[in-house]
Amino acid sequence: MIQKAIFFFERKITIHVSCEKGNFYNGLIIEIHGEEYLLINDRVLGETPVYFSEITTLERFKEEGK
Repeated sequence: MIQKAIFFFERKITIHVSCEKGNFYNGLIIEIHGEEYLLINDRVLGETPVYFSEITTLERFKEEGK
């Protein structure tokens, strides 16, 4: 999961992150803090920390209808 995050971060690719409790985030990764968490600039919430231990999927963001 961390390697995927690094890949998307280095290439400035917008991502979709799903978490265990049903939360999800869409945006660009701003920072990766070791193996603990990433900081995403979510399109709605702004800067939000997301812990790797809570992430179930991390993938390229796809706009609905495209």
